Amino acid sequence: TWKYDAFDEKNLFCFGKGILPIIGGHRLIFSFRSPLWDGFHFSAMGGAGYTFKDTGIQNVAITGKCEVPTVIVLNGEEDKLKIEFMPFTEEITDIYEFNDKIIDLFKEKNYRAFLVGPASKTTNMGGIYSQTIRNGKIVEGSEDWAARGGGGSVLYQAHNVLGVVFFGKKTPEKNLKEIVEEHYNKPYTKVVLEHTEKYRYSEEKKTGGTFGNNYHVTMELTPVFNWRMPFIDKNKRMKLHKKIIEYFVNRFDEEAIETKNWTNCGEPCPVVCKKYRKGLHVDYEPYEANGPCIGVFDIYAADKVVHTIDKLGFDAIEFGNLCSWTFELLDNGMLKPEEVGIEKPVFDISNFENDEDILKNSMHNAEQAVKLAEIIAFQTNEFGKICKSGTRRAGKILNEKYPDRIKDKKFEDFGVYDSFGERGQISPTMYWAIGNFMPYLIQGKYLTHYQCGVFLEPEELAELSVKNSIEEITLENLGICRFHRKWVTPIIEKLVKEMSDVNLNEESMELFKKIAKYDSNIGCPEMESERVKELIIAGAFEFENEKWSKEFENGNFDEYIKRVLEKYSELLEIDWKLKE
Repeated sequence: TWKYDAFDEKNLFCFGKGILPIIGGHRLIFSFRSPLWDGFHFSAMGGAGYTFKDTGIQNVAITGKCEVPTVIVLNGEEDKLKIEFMPFTEEITDIYEFNDKIIDLFKEKNYRAFLVGPASKTTNMGGIYSQTIRNGKIVEGSEDWAARGGGGSVLYQAHNVLGVVFFGKKTPEKNLKEIVEEHYNKPYTKVVLEHTEKYRYSEEKKTGGTFGNNYHVTMELTPVFNWRMPFIDKNKRMKLHKKIIEYFVNRFDEEAIETKNWTNCGEPCPVVCKKYRKGLHVDYEPYEANGPCIGVFDIYAADKVVHTIDKLGFDAIEFGNLCSWTFELLDNGMLKPEEVGIEKPVFDISNFENDEDILKNSMHNAEQAVKLAEIIAFQTNEFGKICKSGTRRAGKILNEKYPDRIKDKKFEDFGVYDSFGERGQISPTMYWAIGNFMPYLIQGKYLTHYQCGVFLEPEELAELSVKNSIEEITLENLGICRFHRKWVTPIIEKLVKEMSDVNLNEESMELFKKIAKYDSNIGCPEMESERVKELIIAGAFEFENEKWSKEFENGNFDEYIKRVLEKYSELLEIDWKLKE
């Protein structure tokens, strides 16, 4: 399907579950040609596979286009699967209200659904939302998203599908706990809990989940003000980070950790990684992308932004990076508030030096982000329409619209995105990690070496990236939650042997080759974002790699990228290199 546009009805939208009946093994995996990245992409949703298994089917592919907006219903209650196409022509302006209507229709069933919101109708960065439903009500905090790559936008714009509802009859699963217990010589649940401490509760840090733990690791490397860390004094960053701990993490700990507002994604998993407060599920990346990265350092202000972009159905990481890019362009004067439709944000660290200013300016920036999200989701002005396809394409439109404003940098040069082909882009995960910025086959996920604060030789970076890539794609292909990777990975081949005769390593290597072949028909890796280049170059200095600091001073930037990709290609047995 590479020859078809991402929004062509022939762009297959696929979803399915894995084969391993283990704790953490019930993710629903979506794959499609991404309208954002422009190549093959995939995204995962926690717990939804646990209900999907009751339908009796393993995988679904959607092709063609419904005449009117439609909800597909997969009914596995009888011996033969029933498929219903249910027209749903009401205007959707809020994904949670849409979910409430689906609950009213199916509350008598033990069902699960995944749905899209307004952003999937109008932009290429629509995510797919789902929440556990029990006894006709949502389970608070269990919200999950398959948001990366714009799968929701494909579902809506290519196929006119608003969501899929699925249910069936309960079927017992094979129990593989003996394999786990034999390998670790411990009870199954104990093995799981010992290897997932970060996501449940860390005794050392007295917090839990990605939100509570990650800020204790990222410290002064935390992305702030549109990733402008290289241009801000380290001591000032550290001082601000103490306020992030105070107003972000400590408030989270008081309201989510100490109260034990913990739940899971919908499968019976003891990790209960979902932490929530005030009815809101809180994870690091959505709150980071729409918090410190957009100049918001108060969790109560960030709540307003994250809740808005979630109800509109955006990929939170993608919107956050688009928003922070817009804020910087308003701050440096390349855009004017009246052109965007919001007020100018407060976007300089010097305006966040005391508590009063931190709270006041965080709330101001949050209010502007909320307005911007609505402008883009509902396309209420020209700027919203320009931004519907993401930072890279929007930047090129603005270059043509305002050529007199371009001096030493173009509009897209301020954006943080990984590039593919002539127009593909995706926002990296929210860590100042050199591996996040390499032009690999799949970015925006963890198919790379994503440790922040280190600068490695290109070959070592490639080796660690490939190691992680194979591990991550193997888990995803099996529908296994990556939070369980520490205990699953050492015994994964034994587990799979019980269910299948597939050679895992061969399967993963073959998958990379297929993705490379697919994407090579569309374009080749690009290294376009100037801000990304700045983050890599500054990383060599900040992370104290003297050799590459000097090489970059001498203009040998391309040499580093070239060597990374050469080793990456060699190890994956593919031909993946920058355009000559």
